[in-house]
Amino acid sequence: MRFRTFRNDDPPQLFSLCRQAELGRGAAKPESIHAFELAVYGLPYFDPEGLIIAEEDGKIAGFVHAGFGFSDDLNSLDKTKGVICWLVVSQQNQRKGIGKQLIQLGEEYLLKHGATSIQAGQSRYCDPFYFGLYGGARCSGFLQSDKMADPFLKSVGYEPIENTDVFQRDLTSTRDPMNLKIMKLRRITELQIADQPEDPSYWWLTHFGNIDSMLYTVVNKKTKVKIASLTAVNLDHFIQRWGERVVGLVDVYVEPSHRGKGYATLLVVEALRQLKSNFTTRAEVHVAQDHPTALQAISTAGFEKVDTSTVYRKKM
Repeated sequence: MRFRTFRNDDPPQLFSLCRQAELGRGAAKPESIHAFELAVYGLPYFDPEGLIIAEEDGKIAGFVHAGFGFSDDLNSLDKTKGVICWLVVSQQNQRKGIGKQLIQLGEEYLLKHGATSIQAGQSRYCDPFYFGLYGGARCSGFLQSDKMADPFLKSVGYEPIENTDVFQRDLTSTRDPMNLKIMKLRRITELQIADQPEDPSYWWLTHFGNIDSMLYTVVNKKTKVKIASLTAVNLDHFIQRWGERVVGLVDVYVEPSHRGKGYATLLVVEALRQLKSNFTTRAEVHVAQDHPTALQAISTAGFEKVDTSTVYRKKM
C-alpha cells in the first residue's frame, strides 16, 4: 500500500469507489463523473495535495479529502479552519489501518497550510466540497446512518461537538399546514422568486452557481422589505439512492426582528407549494439541534426527522 496525492487520471476510480462504498442513505449515487467535477475537482480552490489516496497495485483502496472553511464574509477561504471533508475506504480494505493513516496525512496537510483547528465532517460555511453528493440537502457532518463513521472518528481522537437533525417531508400525501397565524402572515406578505441573490458571495457561487437552484424570499407586501429567505436545490444525484426526486432547502434565514413569529414556517410552506408542481415528491432540510425555534418551525411545516449528522473536532 502506498499513499500519494491526487492525479488527473484518478476521477474514474474515485467515482467507482464512491458509488460502491456502503455509506448509508446520505451518500448519493450520481450517474456520471461530471457530478464530482462540479462539486470537487472543478472548484477554483481545489488543491490536488489535499486529496490523498491509498493505492495498491494501481488500484485505489481509499482516500481522504482535506480542505478549509470560508471567511466570515464568505468571499474567500480561511485556512485556519481545517476540515476533513470526506474519508472513504473500500469494503475489502477496511479494518487494516488504512483509514487511520489517511486521516493522519490529511491532518498533516491542513497543519502545513495554516490550520489552527481541525474538524471532521463539514458544517455550515465550513463545507468546501461534495455539496449535493454527501449529506443530502447540505453537508452538516457525518451521518448516523453512515454506521462506520462515529466509532472510527472517536478511535482516532475526534470528539463530537455539534449535532444537526435531518428532516424530510412527503409532498405527495401531506397537506400544507394551515392555522390562523400563517393565514394572517400570508395576507401581509408576498413570495418572490429569483435565480440568485443580488450580490452572491464566493461561497454561494461555488455551491449554487453550477446547479439548479432557486432563491425564495418573503417580503412585506407594502414596503417590500425582506423578512425571510431560503434556497431550494434539486438533489438529483440522490434519485438512484432514494428512488424519488427530492429538493433540499438550504440557508433558511429570518431577519432577527421577525424571528419566532411564524415567518420561517410560512416561507417553507409557500416555497414547497411552488415546488410541488415540478415533479418533486419530497423535501429535506437540516436544522442544528441548538436552534429550538427553527426546529419548531420545521416541525410545524410538516417535516419529520429521518437522520442526525455530527461534526467532530480533534484537540490540537
